[in-house]
Amino acid sequence: MADNTQLTPPGGSAGYPAVAVQPGPERPGRGPLTAVLLIAAGALLGVIGGLIWGEVAPRVVYQVATLKPPTAYAVNPETNAFIAADGIYSFIALGGGALLGLAGYLFGVRRYGVLPMIGTVAGAVAAAFIAAWIGNVQTGAKSFNNTLSTSKVGAFLRAPIQLGSHGALAFWPVAAALVAGGLELFSFMRARQRGLAQGGSYAPSFGRHRLASWPTSSPDAPGRADPAAQAGGAGLWGLSGAPPPPPPRQWPGGPAGPPTGRYGVPEADPPSAAGRADG
Repeated sequence: MADNTQLTPPGGSAGYPAVAVQPGPERPGRGPLTAVLLIAAGALLGVIGGLIWGEVAPRVVYQVATLKPPTAYAVNPETNAFIAADGIYSFIALGGGALLGLAGYLFGVRRYGVLPMIGTVAGAVAAAFIAAWIGNVQTGAKSFNNTLSTSKVGAFLRAPIQLGSHGALAFWPVAAALVAGGLELFSFMRARQRGLAQGGSYAPSFGRHRLASWPTSSPDAPGRADPAAQAGGAGLWGLSGAPPPPPPRQWPGGPAGPPTGRYGVPEADPPSAAGRADG
């Protein structure tokens, strides 16, 4: 079966622009290392975010009612401190995730591709849980029960903050993925528009290579600068630039061509040996 992928386009070789691959910076081992560093950066941002959350978030005030068993009730049951704590955590998550996504794109995604993107999202997930845990521990989650059991009746205690809406954990990875992916998409569209403005096309792949094309009328077109491709030899990507010419049709009596009939018109099919003998 013939390989149609190498057929010459209608109108000759000038029918489509020539295409070439421009490899990006290849540094073996840098992609996995960058992914690990981004995970570590996400964990560090989680610690910082948890400390900020523990300092800023409002805490509910309780009053000790009894000591046997130790019981305390919220002074203001209608307080919005519970919702405010979740809201502040969400804002911290959005900011921290966006910052991690920006760092992931600048130092990893645009250079090494998919692995840094995975590391960015994984670091954001780690930051989400670390921040929630750090904020809870910082505000005295472990010592609250001991303080409650040793306090006097009527004493006021400030309860540790706790993330009530676990859906807020998703803000970290969502923000990181949107920023890193959005910047990569913006870079793709900008490069494509620039290529179209120059008369060709420009389609960068995900972080690793750049696929570019030029109009064949340009003197810098790779197809014009590659005589081997035009002659049917190895061209772009190691593939032949043009299909080799088909072998001449073998007719009885030699490869010169089909025998001619009356008035010099070639016969449609070669005559059989019997037909020639009868003639």
